[in-house]
Amino acid sequence: MSHTDIPGNVTAPRGFRAAAMNCGVKAGKPDLVLIHSDHPAAVAATLTTNQFRAAPTYVTERAVADGYARTIVANSGNANCATGAQGMENAYRMARAAAAATGVLPSEVVVCSTGVIGHQLPIEKIESGIASLGGQLGQTAPEVIAQAVMTTDTYPKAVSIEFDLGGVPARIGGICKGAGMIHPNMATMLAFFTTDVGIAPELLRRALRTAVMESFNCISVDGDQSTNDTVAILANGACGAPSLACEDDPRYTAFAEALRYCCTEQAKKIAWDGEGATKRITIHVTGARTWDEARQIGRHLANYTLLKVAYYARDFNWGRVAAGAGAAGVCIDPYRVTIDWCGIRTFASGEPVAHDMAAGRKALAERDIEVTVHLGLGEACCTVWTCDLAPGYIEFNAVDEL
Repeated sequence: MSHTDIPGNVTAPRGFRAAAMNCGVKAGKPDLVLIHSDHPAAVAATLTTNQFRAAPTYVTERAVADGYARTIVANSGNANCATGAQGMENAYRMARAAAAATGVLPSEVVVCSTGVIGHQLPIEKIESGIASLGGQLGQTAPEVIAQAVMTTDTYPKAVSIEFDLGGVPARIGGICKGAGMIHPNMATMLAFFTTDVGIAPELLRRALRTAVMESFNCISVDGDQSTNDTVAILANGACGAPSLACEDDPRYTAFAEALRYCCTEQAKKIAWDGEGATKRITIHVTGARTWDEARQIGRHLANYTLLKVAYYARDFNWGRVAAGAGAAGVCIDPYRVTIDWCGIRTFASGEPVAHDMAAGRKALAERDIEVTVHLGLGEACCTVWTCDLAPGYIEFNAVDEL
């Protein structure tokens, strides 16, 4: 896909403004963000399937049901999860405050929270902060907007591109957060996208669903799924091109590819910013019967503890790759499998392949590591992204300060 990287993240697309600040949820760091479309916008979202869903996910689910919304509000430092009736009311209070600040209906507001579970929001601080942000839209630097959703992230994660939509320049921008509790299923950590493409809500849902499945649902840090995982996108049509109304429109393909690219770039940043991580791991599973089976094996390898430790320890033990692939719950034939680790063939035709262990250990000293498992069963393939398991992960999770 041809595109140009541009600055601005969620404010890069035309007709979007945002603001962020510290409202007192966290000490001294941005912890509240408001994103707003100046024009009516279609909306789509995917949400966590964790049964301990946080209160804001229910508010968001209702807001996106009719396919239209204009505002996103999110706080970091407190998940507003397992907080009972008061937590639900606080989530609705966030929606009402954001609606008042931006001049829309509460039903047009996507609400998100991230942080520690089991604590009530300091809702008065958040409401006051939202009111302030309403008057600051468009005045916050893009990097600060991305920082406002961070918890244990080591850097802000953002993307914004311009691409051709049937001869009209169109844009997509996004921010996201995530470094731990990363093993999505139909959703991800927190990821917000904006686009100035006009598109029917059902088509937008379809494009987002596919993009999420092939990006955020193909990453893992620690195998844990969050209670608050949300991906949301607003599309306001401000680029001026006729609205996309049919999947057969070649412009829909261009938009879907651009959205998938943005989601994939953000997903990799999350996977490779795993808490305490020192390695960036890419796992290719090829020659599968179906994409689903390739993904199942890839995700199992991404979570295989012995393998994640081996990356960190520079232990070139290809047997852990074989064991992980065989335990993934997919029927395979070991005599058809080949395993390449860092470009070195280690296993084929049911037996080890002679290789240079010293070269393997040297390759594992690099920051970027690739593993390829070819199943020899079909033509389907899937790529999964993860990180190593290092002592820093325990250090991160031994405290609850977000």
